[in-house]
Amino acid sequence: MSPVHFTYFGIMAKGFGPALTLESHGVDWKATSLALEGWGPLKESGKCPFGQVPILETEEYGVIAQSTAIMQYVGRVKEGAAGANIAEGIISDQLLGLADDFFAGLSKVQPTIFVKEKAPADQVKAHWAEAVPKMLTYLEAFTKGKDAFTSSGITVGELSLWGVLHQMVLIEPPCLDAFPNTKAFYTRILNLPATQKVLKGESPMGNIPAYFLPN
Repeated sequence: MSPVHFTYFGIMAKGFGPALTLESHGVDWKATSLALEGWGPLKESGKCPFGQVPILETEEYGVIAQSTAIMQYVGRVKEGAAGANIAEGIISDQLLGLADDFFAGLSKVQPTIFVKEKAPADQVKAHWAEAVPKMLTYLEAFTKGKDAFTSSGITVGELSLWGVLHQMVLIEPPCLDAFPNTKAFYTRILNLPATQKVLKGESPMGNIPAYFLPN
């Protein structure tokens, strides 16, 4: 497998999961932490298939767009990254979808470093009081009493989910407290060396600050 190059803005958002996945599965990768002023020239270049980032440049398969596709690429080229068998692959795929659902919910209401007043305060409050606990209740049942969903515990789906849960914890630190197995899953991945390397700014992406503003 040839080295790859990842490009995204220097924030968590949709680039956090791919960065964590690349690092956790030992991919030989470099990265460009894109400044806002660099986005215009990159977009104009036509390099981004859908006119957006993140992108992953690969020697074998060209430029891959979309964060989920980037993580699934890792799942295909690194043994075990998408699960040890079909059953685990299906679990990983479901968690990828759930991570997107969590992120989409946040994106609708949660203030960000770029848009500080995205939705009325009552909508933000309702999201955290109603929508988030409802989704976490489903997730807690899906854990089946364990702190991992697969034998490795670090499939691309698990890492994608963790990346969004971490951004939720940064917004609302107690949000996992009522869900012990989900919190155990979160804590286990938090303490992995690759995770700590990314969080400490020691991966090729360097420092990756939060995108969403805390409550």
